[in-house]
Amino acid sequence: MRRVLRAWQLLANVLLLTVAAWLAVQSPGRAIVIAALVPIAFSPFSYARLKVHDRLAPLCGRCPWPTAVLFALTLLGCVADALMIAQLLTARSPMTFPIVHDPGVTWIGPVWFSTHALWVIGHGVTAPVRRGLRLGRRIWRRYTKVAAAPVSLERRAVLQQLGVFSVGAPFAISLSGVSLSYDFRVDEHEIVLSHWPRALDGLRVVHLSDIHVGGDMNRERLLRVAELTNAARPDLVVHTGDFLTHRGGDFDAPLYEALARVQAPLGQWACLGNHDFDDPERLVRRLRDAGVYTLRNQRIVLSIQGNPIELAGFDFAGDRSGRESWYQRIIAGWPAREGAPRLLLNHDPSAFAVLPAGSADLVCSGHTHGGHVGVQLGSKAITVVGLLGIPDQGLFERGDMRLFVTRCVGFYGYPIRLGIPPEIAVLNLRAA
Repeated sequence: MRRVLRAWQLLANVLLLTVAAWLAVQSPGRAIVIAALVPIAFSPFSYARLKVHDRLAPLCGRCPWPTAVLFALTLLGCVADALMIAQLLTARSPMTFPIVHDPGVTWIGPVWFSTHALWVIGHGVTAPVRRGLRLGRRIWRRYTKVAAAPVSLERRAVLQQLGVFSVGAPFAISLSGVSLSYDFRVDEHEIVLSHWPRALDGLRVVHLSDIHVGGDMNRERLLRVAELTNAARPDLVVHTGDFLTHRGGDFDAPLYEALARVQAPLGQWACLGNHDFDDPERLVRRLRDAGVYTLRNQRIVLSIQGNPIELAGFDFAGDRSGRESWYQRIIAGWPAREGAPRLLLNHDPSAFAVLPAGSADLVCSGHTHGGHVGVQLGSKAITVVGLLGIPDQGLFERGDMRLFVTRCVGFYGYPIRLGIPPEIAVLNLRAA
């Protein structure tokens, strides 16, 4: 059975590379992404599939019909593999595929992949520890002349239970991530700004980002986001990009219906993220029709009871090596601030480090989905993104400037947030 599974995993990886080669002429960018996924994601996934199979095989031996049970599990696993690959390859298609993207099955691919990804991570963390313990036991027995104790029935049972846990725990964690992905939480944040005027103390800004309409981010959930946003009583609503999921067709229609229901006295303003450039002119036009005005490397002035406040926004900067000078040129072309406070919308929080000093009082960003995978500890979190030194969520400082990174509303592709819930962020801006 293992040979069949190994041949199937090899075929699946070859299939993805073949699709990437076929797409190379029609869509080079997508072809590169799919080809890169093979060594980065699917080869480790295939390794985990084989190892999990090896863990399950001895457990199936305790069943009344061990061969039949193992065959059934292997077949179901191959079906899940095929569904996962089909969901990946059709994610950007304007066509609908009910069998693949039906609400009852959309979770299978994400959960199946993340289960094995978690297994790989866990195996990578624990394997060196296990090897070290085995080496220590060998050295101990060698120098103390103590023979290895025979494996008792009780110890064998414990080891089998651990085998079940090592397979079942990642699956349970991944399955819990599906419901967490739609657990929209409204979180209030008090942000004190050094030069914020007393007249604007208490301004309420709702910060939304990375809605990623499409797939399971459907009309019902988007209307819920709009409802929660209105319930927060915002003076101003800002969006920091990634409205879309890189798909053609009219899949994004529910987005504009939901945004048109959002109410804020100072309106809705936005910048564009890295997933918004398939047809940015169309997106900007449809956002404007829904009451959302996009700032594309622009700066405008609003008036709140006679008190000016500047609002600015940057497009996503794909060229990281040249973005510092790019930001400097754009800001140099804007009028002098003359003491008015400024909010700056910029999708990527890593750009905060290279913005010119004094660019804004507060920069709002998204992009990282709050770290996406980690442990949420109240308003703080431990995430893989944060451990890499990238601003993942919350408030960051640089001189008199502040950066707020939201955990974001949606997700890209698979509805899996592991430990990090989505967020509708309410920023209460305070004078020092």
